Amino acid sequence: MPLFLFRDGSIRQLTVVPEGVEFGTYQDRRQRPVHVVLDPYSERRLLAAQPRRRSLRSPTAAEGMNAEGHPHAA
Repeated sequence: MPLFLFRDGSIRQLTVVPEGVEFGTYQDRRQRPVHVVLDPYSERRLLAAQPRRRSLRSPTAAEGMNAEGHPHAA
């Protein structure tokens, strides 16, 4: 997966790179290519194109379930 350096200094691995995103490229100390995001528009497009992560949280009382995973009594 390609690595991207964002304007805030964070480096992330991304799975989807849409057309038209502007970036420069350099090699890090491990000789891996890192793509530097050059503008806010490209940064937003990259982030918006990524698949949504599924939440790993379990059902809770806020969702109408008790600690045992059964519906709350009304």
